[in-house]
Amino acid sequence: MKTIKQIFTAVLLILTSIAFFGCDEEVYDMDEPGNLVPETVAEDPLLPRIEINGTIFHAETFGDINNPVIIFLHGGPGSDYRAMISQIGVENASRYPDERTITNGGLSQLQDEYFCVFYDQRGAGLSPRYDKGEVNFDLYVEDLDAIIDYYLNKKSRETGIQENQVYLFAWSYGGTLATGYINKHPEKVKDIAMYEPGPLTKEAYDYFIEHTTSPLTQIGKDWLEQYLLSHDHLTSDAHARADYQMLLGAFRSNPQFHENINCPLWRMGTLVSNEDLEKQNRDNTSNLSAFTGKMLFISGELTSKEYPGYKDIQMSCYPESEFIEVAGVGHTGPWEKPDEIATDIRNFFEHQSLNN
Repeated sequence: MKTIKQIFTAVLLILTSIAFFGCDEEVYDMDEPGNLVPETVAEDPLLPRIEINGTIFHAETFGDINNPVIIFLHGGPGSDYRAMISQIGVENASRYPDERTITNGGLSQLQDEYFCVFYDQRGAGLSPRYDKGEVNFDLYVEDLDAIIDYYLNKKSRETGIQENQVYLFAWSYGGTLATGYINKHPEKVKDIAMYEPGPLTKEAYDYFIEHTTSPLTQIGKDWLEQYLLSHDHLTSDAHARADYQMLLGAFRSNPQFHENINCPLWRMGTLVSNEDLEKQNRDNTSNLSAFTGKMLFISGELTSKEYPGYKDIQMSCYPESEFIEVAGVGHTGPWEKPDEIATDIRNFFEHQSLNN
């Protein structure tokens, strides 16, 4: 679902960059660490982290490691997990755990029964930045596999409990990543719950584009990349500047998703947002018949009305799937109604566990 987001970004970036470059450069220099843009774990030693697969990830866990493990996958590409540990009406989660006003906000409330793992994907959120061409979908799958192994091994060392499977929760682009992972490692996931996953097949992608009515659809990704290049935003020493302007222009930009514009984000990863991580000729579903678990497709009522056939195309990719609709919300449902969605996830996983 990135294409339309980028379309609106192209327009809004022009406006935000005009305002930005009209300011005092000494005050608003985006290349100065921590100035308006949060530092990544590569610069800020106080951020929670893990080191896996040759890099550092911004990551943290909630709950008792004796419990079943859930790995949470955020959207984007390029977003972060802040919205999944936050909730509307409560002060947004600080990036420093010891400064938070709540410790079980959003979907992290599932920590009472599960060991919950949240991480910012490579080049996204508060994880370190990479230059153009250094990140691809296969590497994202490798990262997820390494993270799953890391926590299952940690559980074995600390508790003696031997497990070889985890649960997954995926939101938006996270669903594309999760499906690509399951397609390659179907034996390592018990069950998966997804909230409005990104397109899993070319058919789903084509349906989405066909049913999107924005008059700006012809601007496209190539135009946006040329804009960023022309303003030196895709150079290795200007990640902070590019991330700042992308955040201003891109996030929550498509009204057809009925997104709440106040849904929080720490930092937007511009370069990974513009890589081909959602490329539609990738084979992400050919081996899903080997998946013995079940998929829960959760959608906001408002988004379902915009794309009524989308869920059927997506759900048909999995051997077994269920559907739940959340009333009154769109794509930012996990932040707007985390209690209801956490209950849906809990009931689904527990029901599947009882039946296995």
